[in-house]
Amino acid sequence: MPTFNIKNVKNASELAPGTRILIDEHVNSPIVLTGLRGTYEDPIVIERSPKVVISLPSHDPAREANLIAWKRQEGGFFPSVGQVADQAALVLSDCQFVQINGLKFKNCWPTAIYLDRSQNIAVTKCKFKGGTVAIGANGLETRDILIEECRWRQTKPGEMWDTIAWEAIHGSYENAQRGVDVENDQRQYDGDFFRAWDIGGNITIRGNHIADAFNGIHFFNSIDALPPGVDGDAIRFNNGRRSANNVLIESNRFVRVRDNCIEPEDHAWNWVVRSNVFEDCYAIYSFELDRGGWFYIYDNHHWILNRPGKDTGSNRTGGSGFKSGGDHDNEGDIYVFNNSWLFGLGERMFRKGHMGRVKHYNNAAKIRGEESNYFGKNWSVADGPNDCPEDILKAEKKRFTRRWEELEIEMNGDWIYDKNSPEQYREAGYALGPDTKRTSPSFSKPTGPKNRKILKPGNSMKKAGACWKMRLPGYDEAQRAIETLETNPYEWYVPKDGPVGAGLSEQELKLFEERLTFVPDAPLRLKGKKRKKKAF
Repeated sequence: MPTFNIKNVKNASELAPGTRILIDEHVNSPIVLTGLRGTYEDPIVIERSPKVVISLPSHDPAREANLIAWKRQEGGFFPSVGQVADQAALVLSDCQFVQINGLKFKNCWPTAIYLDRSQNIAVTKCKFKGGTVAIGANGLETRDILIEECRWRQTKPGEMWDTIAWEAIHGSYENAQRGVDVENDQRQYDGDFFRAWDIGGNITIRGNHIADAFNGIHFFNSIDALPPGVDGDAIRFNNGRRSANNVLIESNRFVRVRDNCIEPEDHAWNWVVRSNVFEDCYAIYSFELDRGGWFYIYDNHHWILNRPGKDTGSNRTGGSGFKSGGDHDNEGDIYVFNNSWLFGLGERMFRKGHMGRVKHYNNAAKIRGEESNYFGKNWSVADGPNDCPEDILKAEKKRFTRRWEELEIEMNGDWIYDKNSPEQYREAGYALGPDTKRTSPSFSKPTGPKNRKILKPGNSMKKAGACWKMRLPGYDEAQRAIETLETNPYEWYVPKDGPVGAGLSEQELKLFEERLTFVPDAPLRLKGKKRKKKAF
């Protein structure tokens, strides 16, 4: 493998496939590489010498970010800072088949790595400390990305979780009834481990450790919005689905994430979220979708045992499993099955609002605390006999929807162990299936070695699951030819007496992997050691 020192790279487009680019001294100014062209078998690899650190320092990152947010606020926009994320320490533009391996980034403000109009990129074994965004990706021409075995810690352990108010990072007049405080806010943290703007898809995020950060994985997709009156089913090219599709998020560990861990916004399709661990995270799944579908969320371990922001005066201190927003006019189902939850302070599984076409099966949740608000703060408040649709939508601002038939929501086979019984939820209008039980999962706390703890299932959970039906993304297309088919090959019945909760065996995981064949392939042949199967 020929090696070029980064200082000697004058024209990146002339480097041959298989070239190694070496960063052999500390860097504190941007590196921009344009036109790199490796191949699948011989990618161009970017590495560093031992002890080399890449930085993009700021004299006062908090004040600079606060001023950016304030300017946006004064112009009538949301006071965010992500629009400057293209100012990065390492930029790849118009590149193909490149592996960024083993680099160390410290205090890169605002961004460490930025990918633009690039394909078949792998970011492996990199370490990030500080910064607003660890990895950013932009544009429909950006696709086929692997992020594997990286680590990001945005602040000192516990600093953001315990001592910085949520409002100081992300507050606005709309969500917190306060504007930007230029002198005291901490807007430099309003970012993500991975942030994507309208990218093409085929994204794998695997085996990473994300701790003491504001957000985890965040996709924006505005380009797939449909004009008024247009039906996506009538659009020939993939029903108008071009971005934020075919995403695999597996075997990652999220620790003390102060806002959202997994956040698809606007439009997203074909996501698999499996075998991850979420430890003391505020809002684990944030689905603010106008339309989307074909999500498969399974074998994940979640717990919230320490309340965030307890010493900050913040109003954002109660965690949740699912946060929803948008129209949720979903074209495919959102499957949530065989996950485990432990809430220590009466947190809400479904905070409020509605989610279209949710299918929720064989999950295990144990909720402690004096209050139990599984379906939101006002779950037990009855609708009035004369309530109009506007009244119902207003009520859903403080509880999860009861419009399950209209929205094609199903929940069955779950173990929900809290103060209330399934009968009480049914009486309140939540149409839980007949196999939903108030049975205590066998776990009482996370167990295992440090940084590898899980909610270990007991024997009583291993053969207690209900039967349910899964449909795969090809279902609608195959259904158009159903008259010539005996059965639809994209529909599968998961048999009863399977497991409840997370902790699936390798054999059980393989059954689902064999059916979820749309997940991305490796974007290139990686250099270095083979990865471990699971991160815990």
